[in-house]
Amino acid sequence: MNNKIWLPVVLLLAVVVAALYWFFLRGPSTPPSLTEAPAPQVQALTWEQLLESLADKPGAEIREHGVRFYQAGDPDKAFLLFKQAAKKSDGWSAMVIGEMYDPATFAAEDFDPKRTAFTKPNPRKALQWYDQAIRDGESQAKGRRDTLVLYLREAASSGDQGARRLLQKLK
Repeated sequence: MNNKIWLPVVLLLAVVVAALYWFFLRGPSTPPSLTEAPAPQVQALTWEQLLESLADKPGAEIREHGVRFYQAGDPDKAFLLFKQAAKKSDGWSAMVIGEMYDPATFAAEDFDPKRTAFTKPNPRKALQWYDQAIRDGESQAKGRRDTLVLYLREAASSGDQGARRLLQKLK
C-alpha cells in the first residue's frame, strides 16, 4: 500500500486514541483552570455580604471570590460568582463555566443535587460558554472548545445522536 495513505491513517488513529484516553479513561476532574488558579487574595466575606457588594465590582474581582469559594469546597456559589463575572466580560470565568459543563472535566461529586440543578455535564452549554470566553479574549478557551468538538465527533461516530445533533447545529 502507498506510504502517503498510511501517514494520515496513523495520525488519525493517534488522535482518536488520545481523545478516548482524555475523555473516558482519566475520569472526571476539577476544571483545569481552577487547579491552576493561585489562591485568591480577597477579603473573606460571608455570602450575604459578598452579594451586597458585587454590583460595582469588576469581573476580575468577582472571579477571585469565585475561586475562593471553589477552593473552600463550595462550587455552587463559585459557579454563581463566575457567571456574574462572565456577565462583565471576564473571559476566564466564562471558560471555567464551560469546563464545569464539559464532559471531560465535569466532576459530579462537586455538586449537591439538593442545592442545584447543575448535576450533569452539558456539552451544548460548555460550547456556549467557551464561545463567550473566546469572544471575551480568553486565549485558552479555543483549545478547550476544540477538544470538546473532537470529543463530540468521536461520540457522534460511535452513534451518540445528541452529539450528532449538536455538531449539526455548529455547522
